[in-house]
Amino acid sequence: MTIDTNHSPLAARVFGWFGRSSRDRADAVRERPRRRLTWPLRGLLAASLAVPLLLLAVSAWQNYRLVQYQAEERVRIEAGELREHALDTFKTYAITLAWIDARTRGLSWDRIERDEELHRFLSDLNTLPQIDEVWMADAAGHPRVSGRSPVPPLDISDRDCFVAEKEQDVGIFVGREQIGALIHAPEFDICQRRTPADKSFDGIIVVSARPAYFSEFYRTVSQDKRFTASLVRSDGSMLVRYPALPAPRVLSRDSPFMQAIAAEPEGGLFWGRGETDGTARFFAYQRVEGYPLYVTYGIPRQDVLVSWLANLVNYSLFAVPASLALFGMTLLATRQIQRHAITSWRWQTTARRLRREMNRRAQAEAELRQAQKMEALGQLTGGVAHDFNNLLTVLQGSLEMLSGRQRSEQLQARVDAALRTVERGERLTEQLLAFARRQPLARATIDLNAQLRRMTELLARTVGSGIAIHTDLAADLWPVDADATQLELAVINLAINARDAMPGGGELSIRTFNRAAPPGGALEQPTKVGDFVGLEISDTGHGMPPEVAARAFEPFFTTKEAGKGTGLGLSMVYGFARQSGGSASIRSGVGRGTTVTLRLPRGAPTREASEAGATGLPQGAST
Repeated sequence: MTIDTNHSPLAARVFGWFGRSSRDRADAVRERPRRRLTWPLRGLLAASLAVPLLLLAVSAWQNYRLVQYQAEERVRIEAGELREHALDTFKTYAITLAWIDARTRGLSWDRIERDEELHRFLSDLNTLPQIDEVWMADAAGHPRVSGRSPVPPLDISDRDCFVAEKEQDVGIFVGREQIGALIHAPEFDICQRRTPADKSFDGIIVVSARPAYFSEFYRTVSQDKRFTASLVRSDGSMLVRYPALPAPRVLSRDSPFMQAIAAEPEGGLFWGRGETDGTARFFAYQRVEGYPLYVTYGIPRQDVLVSWLANLVNYSLFAVPASLALFGMTLLATRQIQRHAITSWRWQTTARRLRREMNRRAQAEAELRQAQKMEALGQLTGGVAHDFNNLLTVLQGSLEMLSGRQRSEQLQARVDAALRTVERGERLTEQLLAFARRQPLARATIDLNAQLRRMTELLARTVGSGIAIHTDLAADLWPVDADATQLELAVINLAINARDAMPGGGELSIRTFNRAAPPGGALEQPTKVGDFVGLEISDTGHGMPPEVAARAFEPFFTTKEAGKGTGLGLSMVYGFARQSGGSASIRSGVGRGTTVTLRLPRGAPTREASEAGATGLPQGAST
């Protein structure tokens, strides 16, 4: 067999190589470009992996701190709700004790036992959900009268409540959990001395509290799956716990809770491990003012770590492929450098491009973290608002049942004041739900220009005569798909913010435009893709620095003085835009005014919208 070297390049290369002398082959090897990377290129490849991984580690650490901070805030908020509930309940107990003491002051025990009206009064008190029994015992420790009759012959002189009041007038005393002497069910006593004429010890007045009343509230206070809540005396005696324990417990002095209240008596945070299930939990505790009592709320530490790990996985899904792609591009670039021996200026250009790419990656990660922060803040706000609304519903129902049934005008006035407070809480809940995008919308196709023209007079009265309103309404504006009422509230909120930013007067500009797709980063992206209608409201006020503008849409964030703003105006605008399927963005600078842009989804054209666009305020008009 013969090989035609003229028509076989591979054969020519093989025969040409072996046809050389040994010296020629050695020279060819020395002249061949080295395939081994130099140390600078190795450092570049290592940096292409190390820098993204370092950024991922920093992001993971920052996210861990954020998740831990959110968990701390959550348990603090829940513990605060438990404290408010306990404080309100014990105020009821104190009022009950004061009523009975005032009703029986100066009466002998025989007269008290024969007082039918007192018996009916005590029986009515037994119908309260937080009370098991209301009764009175004489100086010997024998119950003499209660809301139930007849009173069994008992001796309660060995109870801690009776002993404490007999030895010294301690005011209102909270006893340990025990089995009730009258109803034979778990309870704990709240008692105080009678007030006799000669100031001697003449028995006690006792309200037996229902632990189940607290447990039922604890069961509904949070949506965490494995939380614990409890009511504990300052000496470690546990009065109420949810989930319930098989038997009453007294915490030892070296327990994490007792050590925590010894260090910070008013409230704080601590880690602890359950003695019954062995679960490590993160607790917040707060003191109930005026009583030797504490409320605690705890969530499993594992739940906090699971949330952080889920975020870490999301970061990794973004960072690892990007890092590998960057590494591959860097490796390809270094091979090209070796293969073609590019000049130093091209290497510098490649390095600059690489730095720009890393900066873009860092900026994208920062925008992603901000978007996740706003989403997490919205979920947390929505959950708190939902739970707060449930609490207000229960409070409103209870207060409406009490309303009109009070014999005292003072008590009726307190019930009415509480109902008004509940109504204010409902309005606050609606604002929070608007930011969290849980408020139902009555969406319809709206002519935005016509809507703004109808609001011209209202906006003029809102901002005042010192501010001029200029409009630039697009002639061919598309209709929008949104809730007309919420849209009007959003425009009014933006106008009020603009007015507050221009105390000395200025100009308020309103502009509408069509946009096929919203520009910008992750924070400005809408919830769905399509054509959008833009609404831009600008003012000539003092503006905001970048750090303030970055937090402008957060709920309760405000730069106004205390009592002059809730910080919910811009958050409601942001929630309305996102729930409508659009987006909201803000541009501002110190001394350059502020511009808020809403992008709302395009709606289907209607006959009414077309006719409305042909009438009204001319384009470019001013008021």
